[in-house]
Amino acid sequence: MSYLNFTKQRIFNAFDELLSEIPFDKITVQMIIERSGVSKSTFYRHFKDKYEVLNFNSLALGEHLIEQRICRDWHEFLLKMFQAIAKDSKYYRRAFRTSGQNAHYGFLYNYSFSIVEKCYLHKMQKAELTTQEYFLISHYCYGCVGILQDWLNRPDSLTPEEMADIFFNAMPEQCKDSWIVE
Repeated sequence: MSYLNFTKQRIFNAFDELLSEIPFDKITVQMIIERSGVSKSTFYRHFKDKYEVLNFNSLALGEHLIEQRICRDWHEFLLKMFQAIAKDSKYYRRAFRTSGQNAHYGFLYNYSFSIVEKCYLHKMQKAELTTQEYFLISHYCYGCVGILQDWLNRPDSLTPEEMADIFFNAMPEQCKDSWIVE
């Protein structure tokens, strides 16, 4: 992806190659270092562990779309996300096979929750969510991550456009017009 810096891209590419060859739990930081040709200190300057490398692709995509002000609203953001995920679907299918506390599923939930929460709080001019708002957004984000995983395992089921429509239509009404880019 063009929005990654060169060193991070090199580390991520090495990790992606390894992930296509062996299961995630067998990959070590040392293997990533050797494959990427970076030093140990360079690796740790950019990533704290292999889980952070695993999640970096999703984080970089989301941040690129937000920081570059590419999207005007939630629907456009969802569409761009699904288009990028579809292009790199093999990687994402492999990423979802990880398990444990820092698995990709949990990362995606936390990351999506933080984006929706930030937009919603800004729209509502609030500092924090009520318990009801928390669970409403949480419900939406858990569902989205689960459905994303299902979609990746059924690649011919729906187009990125159809998935963006589904995710946008499922979004809680009070969140739909909360898109912000700051």
